[in-house]
Amino acid sequence: MPSKNPQVSIRLTPEEYEYLQDVAERNFVTLPQFVKILVKKAIAEDKQNKKVS
Repeated sequence: MPSKNPQVSIRLTPEEYEYLQDVAERNFVTLPQFVKILVKKAIAEDKQNKKVS
């Protein structure tokens, strides 16, 4: 069943794509899973910084 959650699309250079793919493989996750992890980490850090301010 398709997700009803919002989606975003990004464009990467071939070098950026290869780099992220390599990091994802080293962490035993797919590239989309790794990007989701990065986004969630950035959101958590931003929320934490807002609390400190």
